[in-house]
Amino acid sequence: MQHSRHKKRGITLIELMIVMVIISVLASVAIPSWTAMVQKSRRSDAVNILLLAQVEQEKYRANNTTYASSMSDLGLSTYDSADREHYRVTVQSASATAYLITAAPNGAQAGDTECGTFAIRQTGPEHSGYAALSCW
Repeated sequence: MQHSRHKKRGITLIELMIVMVIISVLASVAIPSWTAMVQKSRRSDAVNILLLAQVEQEKYRANNTTYASSMSDLGLSTYDSADREHYRVTVQSASATAYLITAAPNGAQAGDTECGTFAIRQTGPEHSGYAALSCW
């Protein structure tokens, strides 16, 4: 009867614990950074939609005596929905000479406390009470 004197190979519990610690440290750094980048890209989408709405308002005003009072009038009704995944864009007020359109965080983006709600007027981005200039 022969006995082999080969050592059994495998992973020790200590090696496994070291790997788990490394993974958890990497995750604790990477996840918040990734979340911040995702929120930032969603913000740029909101800004782009507001700029599109501003252009559409000017087109509407060129053909009518007033600015449009709803996103539907601008042909952008899909952005004014409570079901919007990240930002809900609505015309807050409109008259013959002025308008205010806002993009309020919705869904997963509602946790974005850095910038909050974006707004735009006929004169450009509105910062008073809305997202700061640095968010644009």
